Amino acid sequence: MADPTSDPEAVTGVRVHGRGADRSVDGIMRLIEVAGQDRPLEVLLAEMCPHIAAIAAADVVSVYVRELGPAGDTLVMRGNVGFPPSAVGTVSLKMGEGITGLVAECMRPVSVAVAAGEASYKHVPGLGEERFPGFLGIPLLGAGRVVGVLVAQRRRTESFTAGELALATALGAPIVLAIESARRRLADRAADRGRGRSARLAGVPLVGGTAMGRIAVMPTLTGLPEHEGAVDLGAALESLRGDLERATRRLRNEQDPEIRRAVSNLELALVDQRFRERLLSGIAPAGVASLRAVAKEYARVPYRVPVRDGTIEPALAERAREIEDLCVLLWAAATRAPLLPPGGVWVGERIGAFVALCAVARGAAALVSDGVVEDGPGVAIARAGGVPVLTQVDGLYAWVRPGDLVVVDADAGTLRVNPATASVESFRKQR
Repeated sequence: MADPTSDPEAVTGVRVHGRGADRSVDGIMRLIEVAGQDRPLEVLLAEMCPHIAAIAAADVVSVYVRELGPAGDTLVMRGNVGFPPSAVGTVSLKMGEGITGLVAECMRPVSVAVAAGEASYKHVPGLGEERFPGFLGIPLLGAGRVVGVLVAQRRRTESFTAGELALATALGAPIVLAIESARRRLADRAADRGRGRSARLAGVPLVGGTAMGRIAVMPTLTGLPEHEGAVDLGAALESLRGDLERATRRLRNEQDPEIRRAVSNLELALVDQRFRERLLSGIAPAGVASLRAVAKEYARVPYRVPVRDGTIEPALAERAREIEDLCVLLWAAATRAPLLPPGGVWVGERIGAFVALCAVARGAAALVSDGVVEDGPGVAIARAGGVPVLTQVDGLYAWVRPGDLVVVDADAGTLRVNPATASVESFRKQR
């Protein structure tokens, strides 16, 4: 009998899995390698899709990327194997359209044995999807939002197993890496081109008007730095109550129920004893970490409430977002950070009601976002307060920096970054 001590593997239990030992492992490793390469996204996906099809034993694999186009938020097929090559770049679906759109909208995997038999199925002429009825869609999630959808289809009319669903979900991670890396490279290159130059960016106006001011970026709570020194949350709450009083005076003649509800919600949040106790308990030593903990607690609430058909209560989800905005505003007030100054052009991911009330109170020049913003309470407040709103500004974060001088034309739907002196003087004369 062989001496086990003469075999290093028998002693240590360590086994190095070399290439060729497991084709699935080799395929996944190759996906990760390809995802990080500095090549156009469609080129990367063209190489990745066949690997995914082999690993997942699928006849068709498609990658839809979430993009902002003339028709709004859409899912565009940017990678595929199994369909005609002409489908790449031409097939697109709106968010919520078809089973693929449903995957993106509910942010959960969806599978079906015969896709064409479902009410949400959308036929795309020329693809020949009817030959591949077995469907599995996986949402591609990056930074808490859907960046695309991975779709696997088979000729067999049978559902994907739980194990296959787990495998497909894992295969989505390298695709997210490829999408986000490609977008980051494009943004970096745009920023390199934009340094020291002015730009004219196009957007979608929601509230008309023109304004000029310096860029002030509202960060997310996760992006806030720690603050050294004392943090007085009690004083910050009083400061925001002063903002609310000023906004209320400016909006006192407004009868819009959405505006009145938003004012009431902020007032209740600022006097809510339970909310106040959570903020003030241990806030001084913990700083922004305590604010994050409070916002995280509220963010979990929508997922603890019983749901129907896999959806969450919209009102609870919106309240969680407003509480996060409120925590950012409190941090700025408590640390005296010049985060959202009067007369500034405030830039953020969303335009919530609490931020809009502060914008009206402090006399912000305009509100600007790079994303799709619904015409909800925040926009209604800005409209009532005479604050122009410009959204879906393409390349916004690639071109603007805090402190940049910009001219917002929410009538024409444009944002001019660091305009020429002559343009600045012309704007001032027109005003």
